[in-house]
Amino acid sequence: MIKSLIYAVLLGISWQSVLAANYYVSPTGKDANPGTLFSPWKTIQHACDKVPSGGAVLVASGVYKEAVTVKRSMTLTNAVGAKPVIDGTGVAVPSDNAALVLVNGISHVTIQGFEIRNYKTTDSTLLPIGILVEGAANGITIRGNQIHDIENDGSDAKNINAFGFVAYGNSSKGAITSLVIDRNTIYSTKTGNSETMTVNGNVNGFRITNNLVHDVDNIGIDCIGFEGTSPIAGQDQARNGYVALNTVYNVSSLHNPAYFGSDAADGIYVDGGTEIVIERNTIHNADLGMEVTSEHAGKVASGVIVRSNLIYACTITGLSIGGYDSKRGGTTSCTFVNNTFYGNDTTNSGSGEFMVQFYTKGNVFENNILYATSQGVLVSTAPGSGIPGVTADYNLFFTAVAGNENWLWGTKSYSTLTSFQQGSHQDSHSSLVDPSFVSAPSFNFRLNAHSPAINAGTNLSTGIVGTQDLSGNPRVNGKSIDMGCYESATSGP
Repeated sequence: MIKSLIYAVLLGISWQSVLAANYYVSPTGKDANPGTLFSPWKTIQHACDKVPSGGAVLVASGVYKEAVTVKRSMTLTNAVGAKPVIDGTGVAVPSDNAALVLVNGISHVTIQGFEIRNYKTTDSTLLPIGILVEGAANGITIRGNQIHDIENDGSDAKNINAFGFVAYGNSSKGAITSLVIDRNTIYSTKTGNSETMTVNGNVNGFRITNNLVHDVDNIGIDCIGFEGTSPIAGQDQARNGYVALNTVYNVSSLHNPAYFGSDAADGIYVDGGTEIVIERNTIHNADLGMEVTSEHAGKVASGVIVRSNLIYACTITGLSIGGYDSKRGGTTSCTFVNNTFYGNDTTNSGSGEFMVQFYTKGNVFENNILYATSQGVLVSTAPGSGIPGVTADYNLFFTAVAGNENWLWGTKSYSTLTSFQQGSHQDSHSSLVDPSFVSAPSFNFRLNAHSPAINAGTNLSTGIVGTQDLSGNPRVNGKSIDMGCYESATSGP
């Protein structure tokens, strides 16, 4: 045993793993072996076939050109210090369950520490996926993986689809519950009409945290409902979720053939989800920073809290709520507080920092900072959508060029804060003043000690504003909460 422990340390494998009698995979192994540290298996799939329920498979560095299906409760992880790669080069994309890593109806599974790459097709009818979780399952953890170059390069632009990661709650037996998607990186994907990281249908209780999503050609993170994914009535919504501390950037559909030159990809999107907290995320250089609505007529995103997020330099808008046309659904009883929006709508589309579209009701927009580009559009309303169903107050407005301020509320446009307040009956405690960021050109949007945003918000409950700002500091420091995503250390009484 002592010799085994010494050998394990030399290989970078912890002594705890050896004592736990785990199973091992190495490119130098053989599937005829017993799967021990000194006599490992060769393929990951063979390990998944043979490992007992509840066991752990530790995979050594190397490139494994295979698709993997998890068949029982288990941990599938990299060996300590190892960098295993599951590579789809030459691996066929089948007509269904087309994932490099598949978990279908199996509970208590952890997938951790892999690079998952190069799963591509030129067949528009196929659906390549990096990691797929589906069926009824509990206790799935996807952590610390890198997923990239998952692509559908088919010629039928209207029908191409792919995913970096997707969880489909599609079983008649129940929901996907206790799903954790943490510390993964997804980049360089071509997903067509589909998204990069998605929970869809009967997914009840999920955490999407600390992930990095960048340089992708469609929606970064998506929480979806009402697509007919779940066969159980009333359970076709991603719900009871927590989306936090993610960084999403360079997200655009402009060169995605499925969008025909339209820049319409969201950094984070709630499309029909419900009861979700979205906090402390950073989004920049997306088409739309964040969108909360439903694409399905008569359906809504509801009960979503969006707080302490930083959204800047997005192409069309910082935040959009409501259906994008009169044939879609809308946004009901959602709360947007203590977010910072800076320099969005870089194409001067007229959408501005905050865009309200069709079918909105009972929403709250407070304690936010909106700093517009030189065109000056702070708030916009989609033509024909009516009076926004939004209560707005205690916000700080500013524009890059003084005198260019514009609020479009319903059918009327206002060029001064006073006229906007009087005409809309909103934002009676809001102000038009420079928020005094530490260094906006350097993307440091913390507040200077003399910032007028300090102590200027309204003290909402902890359940609404949360307990921490974007940096992890206490959300309230002083007599009142600060506006925007950061709480200043100088906010004392």
